[in-house]
Amino acid sequence: MARRERPLDPAAGPLESFAHDLRALRVAAGEPTYRQLAQIAGYSASTLSEAASGVRLPTLSVTLAFVGACSGDTQAWEHRWKEVNEAVRAAGGTAPCPADEGGESPAEREILEPDVPDGPAPPPVRREFHPIIIGPARAGRTRRNIAAITAACALAAGLFAVGLNLGGGGGHGRAGGCPALARNPRFTATAYGDGAHVLAGAGPDRPEVATYPAGCVLGFTGFCIGAKVTDRTAGIPDTRWFILPDGHVVASAAVHGNPPARLAPSACAGARPAPERLSLKAAGAPSPDPRVVLTAAGPNVQIVGFAAYYAADPASPELRLWHQIGMIGQATPSLSVTWRPDRLPAPLRGGDRVLVAAVACLGGGDSGYAASVASLRLPAPRAGASLASPSTTVDQSARQAACKYPSAS
Repeated sequence: MARRERPLDPAAGPLESFAHDLRALRVAAGEPTYRQLAQIAGYSASTLSEAASGVRLPTLSVTLAFVGACSGDTQAWEHRWKEVNEAVRAAGGTAPCPADEGGESPAEREILEPDVPDGPAPPPVRREFHPIIIGPARAGRTRRNIAAITAACALAAGLFAVGLNLGGGGGHGRAGGCPALARNPRFTATAYGDGAHVLAGAGPDRPEVATYPAGCVLGFTGFCIGAKVTDRTAGIPDTRWFILPDGHVVASAAVHGNPPARLAPSACAGARPAPERLSLKAAGAPSPDPRVVLTAAGPNVQIVGFAAYYAADPASPELRLWHQIGMIGQATPSLSVTWRPDRLPAPLRGGDRVLVAAVACLGGGDSGYAASVASLRLPAPRAGASLASPSTTVDQSARQAACKYPSAS
């Protein structure tokens, strides 16, 4: 069990005031755990916890990732960070460089928050928190290599050699260099792996304009919907393409970071329409087990997430929540998943009724577009599966569950 964060006095100085306000931003976002924030920000939970500790100033990239994960104003926080950085330097402090994982297991570092067990999170007590990225965080999604950590430290110290800045992040940079961060970006994301490939349009067959190496922080004006690309870490499809100030794009699947919640897609070269309609069907022959095949289809639908509303804890049968069944993105006329409700911790039996939902997702973690929900009667020995009361009114929790990364609990 991790221990709670130490109290902070916002009047004690710029560092504690900065950390205090980061914590307040997290509370305003519904008080997600640092592990949940790590799923969005692309930095480890321990790094984000340290950023709000008040011990030292986090790097700008960590700060913006923290703020973006909480749906905060990244432009205002970038200005705030620069002011605090100057104040710390004037007082004789050191350049900010909080350690990231760099090959270190999260279990090897203390996270200053109550430990949260696996399983569905309780409803937030403040405004809704919208998880967007993988959870529990996979090591490959949150690790940073040594070069990326060095780059972040150098950037914070003002020593980073910036590549050519053509349009604030869309033109060619020097080999091995990063572009200057675009002014007033709607959100930021960090290149990882073999770098961020900047393309002329939203598809892998479009001309490549530039490649920025792992560790580069890029600023984006919005996102558009394009061709599916497989997420390098999670191995699932993603149709979102992030738009640079000059109109060129980077696949969401190739960077750590996400658009703010509720940001609508924009136009870009090669963009595709957003899904508007989705139908849901169920099939299951009379059988001793209640397995059922859920199928969804609709125009412009490339990825579908399925979810069901049930109690996962046998000790709390009254606590029903939405749980993901699966997320599918293969290129077929319809998208299907086979569900075995009899294998749940609190098994559902043949003849039981349960709400099920299908949501047109843009990728793992987005809140979905076209959707359909219906009451499903599970197959029984003398009756097949059937759907009743189909509706396109689907609440946000169902959308989030259906479109979250499949590895999330």
